[in-house]
Amino acid sequence: MVDTHSRRYLLLVRRMFWCGVLFFGLGLAAGWSARSHRETSWDCDPTCRPSTSTTWGAVADAALVSIVLGTALAVAAFLMIMLRRPHSPPDKGKP
Repeated sequence: MVDTHSRRYLLLVRRMFWCGVLFFGLGLAAGWSARSHRETSWDCDPTCRPSTSTTWGAVADAALVSIVLGTALAVAAFLMIMLRRPHSPPDKGKP
């Protein structure tokens, strides 16, 4: 069993939470960047029609993955802290 009250466990969960927040923030920034730089543009060769830039499409997809991963990490870390086992009572009367 894992000692959920050890310093290493708490440090791991804290890092996991903040990495989740970082991934979530980077995903939001990348998604906003893809939207503000006009992921779709107009090609007017013979007819005008919208076309999607593959680079900005890949950035938008990576942003979505980063947002989902960040959310999952932050929620899992939060649950790991909130649902940890209580301290075990000390052994009394045992030699």
